Amino acid sequence: MAKYIIACIESDVEILDGLYNKISRIVDSDYVIESYINAEQALIGCYNYIISGNEILITILGNDTSSMPCSNFVIELHKNSPNTKNIIFNDVAKVECLEKIINNASVYQLIPRRFDRVDFELIILEAIKQNAQERRLKDYQKVLENAVEKRTKELNDINIKLEVLATTDSLSGVKNRRSFYESSAPMIRYNRRENKKLAVLMIDIDKFKMINDLYGHSVGDDVIKLMAKKIESTLRTSDIFGRLGGEEFAAVLPNTSERGALKAAENIRQEIENLEYTVNEKEKVKFTISIGVALLNSNDLDLDAILHRADLALYESKRNGRNKVSLSECDSTKEK
Repeated sequence: MAKYIIACIESDVEILDGLYNKISRIVDSDYVIESYINAEQALIGCYNYIISGNEILITILGNDTSSMPCSNFVIELHKNSPNTKNIIFNDVAKVECLEKIINNASVYQLIPRRFDRVDFELIILEAIKQNAQERRLKDYQKVLENAVEKRTKELNDINIKLEVLATTDSLSGVKNRRSFYESSAPMIRYNRRENKKLAVLMIDIDKFKMINDLYGHSVGDDVIKLMAKKIESTLRTSDIFGRLGGEEFAAVLPNTSERGALKAAENIRQEIENLEYTVNEKEKVKFTISIGVALLNSNDLDLDAILHRADLALYESKRNGRNKVSLSECDSTKEK
């Protein structure tokens, strides 16, 4: 357990003994009274106590045998023990000394060397009381700061969760329709302004109603989650992928040419074709997707314009037998 140190510095041994006797009568075992006739040795002793986890509660400074002025002692100790109450005999507290201490540390009280002129025990008890009040206030501030920090973290965590809930489709775990549009809009504007290539994919699960009718909606939900996870892992981190509703998804692929878009779409189609969902130990569900591809052009004012062409290409894939990738007719001659 940490101790509270009261350091007495005085070259007159009789006064030093008097200090010890007066203080020892009014403090308990939590307090350690140290006597020094040398300020330099006192500073080393105080530092050792601080390093050991103890607190320098009070210093009482009189004349000493070292060449260190009392102002230097107080200022150096203050750097590592700013809450110490420094009591100084007024006959050693010269104006220059006090000026340095007041400007760089602190003085608790000036007292006469003759104890019959002052209630020394009361001064010590008041210093102990004030120090205890400051410790309680410091502890309270620490508790308050920890509580505020904890609450701030909780609020930040809640805000993050709310943001995730607001932007993530609860079933598939990918961007919801609103978040998909909000994320894609600035990318569309930038690529059109900089005349960069960009592609959009519309993706739909083939015969999804049949899956729901045959196996139930819980299996249908699992199929959507499985498909979304696979597509998200297949796309690049720079691509934007989201669920528009039902079994319909879309992806925006920046810096992607016609050839690159068709290759990416075909890769996704094959990955989904190779997936299977196990209903029970004996029955497995396989499913496919159809994809429509459209390319950004200078006339596209927003995402909806490209999505519309990609949607038309998607239905072309459906009409051609499903499990296919089709490029929008409006974009099919853009790149040879």
